[in-house]
Amino acid sequence: MEIALFSEERIEFEPVEGLRTFSFDRLANENLEKYGAVLLIGTSRIEEETTLSDEITRKLWKFVESGGKLYVELISAFDFSSSRLFGWKQDFPKTRRTLEKLRVSAEKEGVPSGSLLEWEGSMAFGFSLDIENWLDFGPYKQTHIAESRNAQAHPGLLIRELGRGLCVYSTFSLFSSRNKRAFRPYRKWASLLSALSDRTGIPFRVWEQDIAASEETEPAKAVEAGLSWFEKSGIMPAPDGSAGIYENIHSVTAALSRDRRPDCHAHAALFFHLYGRYTGNERWETASRNLMEYLFRNGYQETSPESPSQGFFKWFDFPAEEPDQMFTDDNAWVCFVLLYLYRKTGIEEYRSRGLMTARALLETQNKTTGLRPNVLTGQQLRTIGRERASRELKPSMNPHFESIAHAAFIQAYLVTGEQQYLDIAVRGSLYMLAHQSELRYMYSRTSGLNRFVLPLGYLAKHDRSGAIASGLEGIIDYLLSNRHRSGGIEEADNPDPERFGKEDAGVFLYNGEGIADQLYTNNFLLMNAWEAWKATGAAKYEELYRSLSAFMCSIQVRSADPRFNGGWMRAYDMDGGEYFGNNGDTGWGPYCLESGWTNAIASAGLLLGLMDESLFE
Repeated sequence: MEIALFSEERIEFEPVEGLRTFSFDRLANENLEKYGAVLLIGTSRIEEETTLSDEITRKLWKFVESGGKLYVELISAFDFSSSRLFGWKQDFPKTRRTLEKLRVSAEKEGVPSGSLLEWEGSMAFGFSLDIENWLDFGPYKQTHIAESRNAQAHPGLLIRELGRGLCVYSTFSLFSSRNKRAFRPYRKWASLLSALSDRTGIPFRVWEQDIAASEETEPAKAVEAGLSWFEKSGIMPAPDGSAGIYENIHSVTAALSRDRRPDCHAHAALFFHLYGRYTGNERWETASRNLMEYLFRNGYQETSPESPSQGFFKWFDFPAEEPDQMFTDDNAWVCFVLLYLYRKTGIEEYRSRGLMTARALLETQNKTTGLRPNVLTGQQLRTIGRERASRELKPSMNPHFESIAHAAFIQAYLVTGEQQYLDIAVRGSLYMLAHQSELRYMYSRTSGLNRFVLPLGYLAKHDRSGAIASGLEGIIDYLLSNRHRSGGIEEADNPDPERFGKEDAGVFLYNGEGIADQLYTNNFLLMNAWEAWKATGAAKYEELYRSLSAFMCSIQVRSADPRFNGGWMRAYDMDGGEYFGNNGDTGWGPYCLESGWTNAIASAGLLLGLMDESLFE
């Protein structure tokens, strides 16, 4: 069968192999009778519409009616003649897809009815004219399957039979989309296009998958690939770390998010330091120092004794002189890494700055509960001061924030020997363990409780009651109860499934979806399970670490694109075997690659096992 493609724009992927390609204006003069199928692809640009003259519409009608097969994408159908040919009447000009998803209307081979698919590009609102509807798009919040059609949904992919032929119409960017990796999950798309070929007789083909899991088994090789990601992805504006490090590769745009955050610098500095010692390559210990010195040189930490914010770090490159939002976890991570690095390198500035942050945390920590608010603001501290803040502001009861502060206090204790740091870490951990029904979680219970693990192994040795050791075992048992057969921890117990379309949402909605989170769960648990094993020697904790290590190695990204190769994205579908998850988080969505929180922490967790070291030794 000869097939012709007429397109308004350059198509980077041929929907059918070996077709003849023409510009759209050639359509009026081309003899269609010699083709078994014709593909028409209009402009995907929002500000423009591709229209057909009455003469061309009659020509296409005749082609289809006499047995031809016509595929049409993003051709306007405002008028009666074209809309009756396509089987679809357009209501409004095109718009850009945001959080909408495509829903499969009826079961296709390998694709269950109600399956949800993602894409990138434009879409046009309209209604079908009593024809075969394969896909619709709408505001679906579910992850895998929507049992029923959303009342606000619109037709997406339609098939109209006319005479001896047929017309397939796509109301969204399918083959015209330049970013094929945004079509997720890949396996369902491949099955759907295969079924479309069978139904229409047009030999559609699917694009090659550009992002795949490595299926690696050796942690040493995974660490090398992780380091290569830092070198080649663009995440470091200068290869030696002297210009700092960017936050992430964005989930939606795949562009570098050029924010520079202290916590990401600390995570990467920890990884580079460990890697430098592991390999004996001084370059990476230098890069580690350069990252921290970038923060010092650019005023991220408030050092003025006159400021109530002294010791705290800005959340990002905040334009004011003093910090504004001072998140507990972000500051505690910088404190933790600075004091750990001081213990390993003897660099005095790490000690002085790290203890400045430790004191800031300690002086704003509630002395009764051993806990703190998840964020302080500059205005709060200027108004009520540190001492009142420690008494009057409500603690968060969220281990996402609290436990890393306790881990930072352990580092301060190891540096200074001052009992007050150890005591408040023990007190805070005991309080949370005694009030587990009151704990609060951001994304899932799995992500919150895994963060709880980091300090507990060390603190258990300083708790005569045994409550911390018992609590640690209970938390690990809960996490193990959600371990997938692949070895990763499956996200469970979302505290707010309705938090869709906002920042700080989970990448799953309900239990049993098979989604692994590498931004908040498996990445940190890799390190935390190792520390629990090193502190206690419990075989259960070591086995958890080994299975997590194998899982993380196996899902590391392999791609020809250096922005992704060697990294880890946030969400992995363990049942489907590919990167996919709920896209309801607009800031840190399922396909972001976070420099510090994911890629540095995961790599550091692998390195600790290879080096047989603890961060608390």
